[in-house]
Amino acid sequence: MSRLLGTWLGAATVLFAGTVAGPAAADSVYFPLDQGVDSATLEQYHHTDQGTRLVPAAWLAALEMPDGSGKVMAPEVLRKYGFLVDNATKTPDNPYAWPVGWTVTEPAKTGGIAIAGFTCAMCHTGRIDFKGRSVIIEGGQPMIDLFPFVDVVSAAFVATATDPVLRKKFFADAIAEGYPADRMAKDFDGVVASLSHLRQATPGAKITLLPGGPGRVDAVQGIANRAFGTDLMIPTNQRDGTAPVSYPYLWDIWRLSWLQYNGFIGRASDSRNIGEVLGTEGQTHFVDAEGRLNPLPLRWQTSIQIRNLQWMEGTLEKLKAPAWPESVLGPINRAKAAKGRALFTANCSGCHGIKTLPDGAWDVTVVPLTHVGTDPNQATNWAGYTYDLSILGLDKATPAYKGVEAAVNAIRRQLYADNDIPASEQQPDIALQAPCGYKARPLIGVWATPPFLHNGSVRTVYDLLSDKRPARFTYGTRNYDPVKLGYTEDKSENDAVFDASIPGNLNTGHWWTDDKKRPGRIGRKLSEDEKFALIEYLKAATYDDYPSEPRAEPIPVACQDQQDWALKAAAAK
Repeated sequence: MSRLLGTWLGAATVLFAGTVAGPAAADSVYFPLDQGVDSATLEQYHHTDQGTRLVPAAWLAALEMPDGSGKVMAPEVLRKYGFLVDNATKTPDNPYAWPVGWTVTEPAKTGGIAIAGFTCAMCHTGRIDFKGRSVIIEGGQPMIDLFPFVDVVSAAFVATATDPVLRKKFFADAIAEGYPADRMAKDFDGVVASLSHLRQATPGAKITLLPGGPGRVDAVQGIANRAFGTDLMIPTNQRDGTAPVSYPYLWDIWRLSWLQYNGFIGRASDSRNIGEVLGTEGQTHFVDAEGRLNPLPLRWQTSIQIRNLQWMEGTLEKLKAPAWPESVLGPINRAKAAKGRALFTANCSGCHGIKTLPDGAWDVTVVPLTHVGTDPNQATNWAGYTYDLSILGLDKATPAYKGVEAAVNAIRRQLYADNDIPASEQQPDIALQAPCGYKARPLIGVWATPPFLHNGSVRTVYDLLSDKRPARFTYGTRNYDPVKLGYTEDKSENDAVFDASIPGNLNTGHWWTDDKKRPGRIGRKLSEDEKFALIEYLKAATYDDYPSEPRAEPIPVACQDQQDWALKAAAAK
């Protein structure tokens, strides 16, 4: 228990640094979208335990704000940090009526104590607001402000440990929430006694973290830092988190030949989801409390709930892209959309069209960095960072993709064994890559996924289609601009300024310009009429009318000589 809370307090700010968002509108009228999954299934998906282990749920429910102004999990606090509070209801899967993405474990699976956690819906459920009306985007990007919220929770635990009045009230409230009275003092004091040590032992104090911004996080680096730094107890394995990206949208991901922005993993859903849980406070047992390698099979055993992950993956296979809600955002100009489709087919479908493989999958094109010209950090960090994994029998300078590959394969095989999953249901080992580019996926429903480019550095589709883009813009609101497609710069409680001049935040590349020498040019300058025609088509695009063509076999990703590319990327770090 002490290691559990210590990890939450000491490492969560490293993992989630930079996610910022505005508050939700408590008085919004909600308009449901049909995305192919019924509401009861979605409610279960929103709160299904994936294996994240934070703190006892009763403790989190009882915890007071550091200033004693109320509970940290009160709706008004959670709303301030961008959580989707307003539709939260108490159900068996959500006994505390917490927002989308929060989970509570079955006590029998966690030593008799229900533990609070996250699930994938927290980072992949969005919402847009327009004139007092709101639409939930299942599988879309969130606008959570998790980094400051984690700081509040950390400060609240410290204040509770040191203030006798807060401590007494916390104990009484936690017991009332279901924590065993006979364990309360001993368990909490055990955490407090080890808190200082754990915070010092948790890697991250000497690394650089680029704040992400609305709906952005350096999730891939978070996985590597968590697994190779925190979990292995090797502080020097932490690496700078300088590549925050926009949370990817989830519809159709099961169809795509390559996933993650730089296309480093194929259609291996178990392995992909295991990696996600590793980066979001899943418990591992690589080493013991002294940093010594644990024996087998304990070494590869984790808190990951593989059957739940498989159920969620199956649910997401039914998820459809959201259709433009004309009753909320206004009617589509069908004549203009038809012109936009012709422009899209001629200028965009070469990369973003559907390329159907013989097995029904969609092959995606991984566009080299030298061509697309967008911020390179996510691709170069993944390829260039190395880690001392000699304790696991790997090299002292193991590239991220080789280290994650080895760990995920071992964990997945152990999960199959521990859960008696028959061979017929098991997925093969993965072979990760380190491409020198970013994938160009189909854009059905992309209107609901601002901001744009892989790193969220462009506020609207209109700006993306222009030959000039704002280098700075205000963010924090969910208020939507249905003309230019993106969030507005309206004032919100958590306003911040996005600075696109900082590496990691660069808004370069994917240019539509007549300047043929500009790096990252992909097409000629578009007229205003052409830009708005394309925008209208992106509102209207459906699976039935989207440009598509058969493809006999997958096109290899960029930089097939992974070792040479990785060495060059490492040398540049």
